[in-house]
Amino acid sequence: MIRNGQRNIIFVINNGGYGLEFKIHDGPYNVIKNWDYTRLVDAIDNGEGKCWTAKIRCENELTEAIHMAMGEKMNCLCFIEVMVEPSDLCNEAVQLGAFLGSSNSLPPLQS
Repeated sequence: MIRNGQRNIIFVINNGGYGLEFKIHDGPYNVIKNWDYTRLVDAIDNGEGKCWTAKIRCENELTEAIHMAMGEKMNCLCFIEVMVEPSDLCNEAVQLGAFLGSSNSLPPLQS
């Protein structure tokens, strides 16, 4: 993207793990090492100033970051990491997780 002059805005929703997977089947394999994704982009940019990153923790910060990406940083590849609570799931996702979890415990179909 940098080589081709892309000036996109990329959002990464970081919930620190696999929140829905906990609802399907809880286990230690759902706990993952949380990366600092903004530092990964800084490494890719390598000081050339063609990337801009922000780590967001609230709605006001998100609004500010979007304004920055569409304004002052519009000539950069913008990477916005949005931090959310691992348990922040909508009701539909919780219901889907419960359904899939109960389906996972069924024996295989016989043909």
